[in-house]
Amino acid sequence: MRLQAERVAATIVTMQRNAAALAGIAALVALVAATGFVRQAAEEARPPAVELAIDVPPFPPAVARPFSFGLRSLVADLTFLEAIQVFGARKSNITLAEGLHEDRLLAKLLTYSTDLDPKFRGAYRFAGDALPRHTTDGMEGGIFAAETLLKRGAVERADDWQIHFLLGFIESYYLEKREEAAVQFAAAARLEGAPAYLAMLATRVAAHAGDLAFAGQLAQTMLAQSSEESTRAEWQNRLLDIAMERGARDLDAAVVRFRAQTGRLPERLDALVSSGIIPAIPAEPHGGSYFIDALGAVHSTHGERLQIRNKAQNQAGVIPQ
Repeated sequence: MRLQAERVAATIVTMQRNAAALAGIAALVALVAATGFVRQAAEEARPPAVELAIDVPPFPPAVARPFSFGLRSLVADLTFLEAIQVFGARKSNITLAEGLHEDRLLAKLLTYSTDLDPKFRGAYRFAGDALPRHTTDGMEGGIFAAETLLKRGAVERADDWQIHFLLGFIESYYLEKREEAAVQFAAAARLEGAPAYLAMLATRVAAHAGDLAFAGQLAQTMLAQSSEESTRAEWQNRLLDIAMERGARDLDAAVVRFRAQTGRLPERLDALVSSGIIPAIPAEPHGGSYFIDALGAVHSTHGERLQIRNKAQNQAGVIPQ
């Protein structure tokens, strides 16, 4: 009997141990199932990616305006905030193709905002800063979209010097529209709050574009409006710079004609006179003198000419979007 009782007790202990093991396994299975459920719920609750969650409203601005019930600026603010979100999520070190979707979405949102509120200066400024994008494959994106928005902004907010400046920068640096850029820089320079260097920049850009008459007119206007002696001296010197550039341009043209006639470059500028190309070498207005280098470029001993040094860029590398 004693042996039988011990066997029964051992059996009970074994059964208890097995039950505990089964309970542990069941708990583990339940934990795994719960983890999967929580993960699935989290995936479903996670907000979609920016490019999937954001888009312009499904109705055009012309329809949205009358139904905004006087809150047109508020609706424009909402799409503007979406544009900021797209810009913040956009990667920088990517190719043109990789970022094309975000570029277009950003342009659409900003266009929608300014269509709803044409006086939205912040959207225009943001477009000038955010849309142009340098890519890892040596291209530029967003340039034409930025120019389009800024051109509209320059009309709708003609009182904002920053919009004119941003438009002038894009036209000069990316698109090589120097004459148009000079006009925008000049417009910016005339507005309250604009930095003093803008007018000087406008004359330089105009001179580089070949419009020396516009550059001279602007310099004369700024000189007439200046009251401080130091400022007047700067503009008087800029007028001499423009005259220097005009003389150098004339000599550039004479060098081209000399080379066409002789098949070589002149070693000295005196050769332009002795060959009958020009009657005399023009006086350098600063009191210096002109000279020609080995590549046929004309310089002044006074200093640099009114030309712009920027990146080697042409419209072949700027992609319409």
